[in-house]
Amino acid sequence: MRKTFLVSLMAIVLTACQTGADSTNNSITIGYIGPLTGDASPYGVDTLNGMLLKASEINAAGGINGKLIEIVTEDGRCTGADAASAAQKLIHVDKVIAIIGGQCSGETLAAAPIAEEAGIIMISPLSSSPDVTDAGDFIFRDYPSDALKTEAMAAYFAEKGYNKVAVITENTDFAVAFRDALKKNLGEDALVFDEVVEPNTKDFRSLVTRLNDVDFDVFFPNGQSAATIGAMLQQVREQGFEQLAVSHDVAQDQSLLQVAPIASEGLQVINVPAVSDDSEFGSKFLEQYGATQAAMAFAAHAYDAMGVLVEAIGTVGTDGIAIRDYLNDLTAYEGVVGAFSFDANGDVVGIPYVLWEVQDGAYVNLRNIDVN
Repeated sequence: MRKTFLVSLMAIVLTACQTGADSTNNSITIGYIGPLTGDASPYGVDTLNGMLLKASEINAAGGINGKLIEIVTEDGRCTGADAASAAQKLIHVDKVIAIIGGQCSGETLAAAPIAEEAGIIMISPLSSSPDVTDAGDFIFRDYPSDALKTEAMAAYFAEKGYNKVAVITENTDFAVAFRDALKKNLGEDALVFDEVVEPNTKDFRSLVTRLNDVDFDVFFPNGQSAATIGAMLQQVREQGFEQLAVSHDVAQDQSLLQVAPIASEGLQVINVPAVSDDSEFGSKFLEQYGATQAAMAFAAHAYDAMGVLVEAIGTVGTDGIAIRDYLNDLTAYEGVVGAFSFDANGDVVGIPYVLWEVQDGAYVNLRNIDVN
């Protein structure tokens, strides 16, 4: 899969070069930041390929007002330090006019001050930490904030009478912010087991053993990657705990079903709506890149992030302030994931939530969850 997106990237850049394009006059250079290596790479690869698919379609149709898109990718590795370095390079060396990314919330939060100072638009297809809301005037996302998702999760727990939650949290910007927001919505007393582990931890057995002394209704594996969540689930089930497990969007990942095929059965996930492999977008994506590594919805959000950026550039040009104002004033962008706009903080408006459950090795839509 890594080879696939590298070939696609080269094709886009080559197309620009063959027409005599340069980054100043005849092409428009856009950057990408996301995890292309490490545990989080499945959704990094999917979002990059979603972005590339949109860029290739625009270039095939003649570009943006006759200028072809040139993509420069940087591996943010799902860390703030790597994402900050990537943003510095993209903005000051590659001279991009906008960035799609980061994907992990830590990437976006670290890169945001650099983009903000330079007046460069960033649109994240996946970062959901509530902290991104205050990241800056040039920072947008077409993926909903966990501030809403944790409200939805808390309401669901209240509906089911779950008032004793056991949570293990990976110490990343995304996971910690999600835990803090959930604690705020549930009340601190609801988290009867609340432990934080270092990033990339895979052995939770000593923590899980302590659950024998805890009365809890639901287990919340709060990791940054499907690999981490899968390890949590596996070790909880190995020790005989049968309580319902509920998690967030990171847990809706095909690789989790491979890591923990038995332990993941019955897992519930609150996430955005799916994008079907049989949809027009899904069919195009599968033809170009094959099966997603994480989820088609992640690729679709990146496709739409690129789409709304292209619409803005095509309308107002490449000036960062003009693009920012266009996005702020946008009434609705008709994307693959639905019609959406942005609020005053750059947060997406119009994307709902769905309650999913793993049944027989597949994610099944149980019902919609309204978001206010």
